Amino acid sequence: MKIPNQYKSLEYVHDIEWSDIFSVWRAYEAYQACWREHWIERGFDSWDEWRNNYILPLSPESKEWKIYKIKDLKMIGEFYGVPSRGWIKKCYNGEITKKLGDILDHPMIKDNKKIDAIMKNSPYQTMLTGIVNDGKIVLVEGMHRVCALALMAKDDVKYSGDIVIALAEHKGEISKIGKGSNN
Repeated sequence: MKIPNQYKSLEYVHDIEWSDIFSVWRAYEAYQACWREHWIERGFDSWDEWRNNYILPLSPESKEWKIYKIKDLKMIGEFYGVPSRGWIKKCYNGEITKKLGDILDHPMIKDNKKIDAIMKNSPYQTMLTGIVNDGKIVLVEGMHRVCALALMAKDDVKYSGDIVIALAEHKGEISKIGKGSNN
């Protein structure tokens, strides 16, 4: 996988299996009451069922995943946001995705309680998930955490934790993730 030049401060760490990425994602979200309400609202019986449906359009099990360390927090503004229905409708003006650096002043980011809470109590370690597509990194998981980190970088707030991103190459057009009859 070729990492695009604008992300040159990413440092390869190791390969990883999709099942391990999914387990980390579950550990971040599945226990939170707000996400439980989210999956129940959409007609799913569990966090696993909801998130497996969400990520299905990317066929993550068929990809080769690699972990990269993010060495420069400022680079995060060059990532693109998750191509999900909610973000497209509420923050991207109907586009499939937008560069994070271009949406940091949007009310959905600035007035977001989840993002604010993460900024006030940022995790020492975190793993994001994304794809490399057409010369850019597009997040597929970790949007609230990455927005908090991008705001911190924009405001020159010190962050001494470890941030990694699991990446896989995705060829072809990016479609909305989170498709399905219930989402």
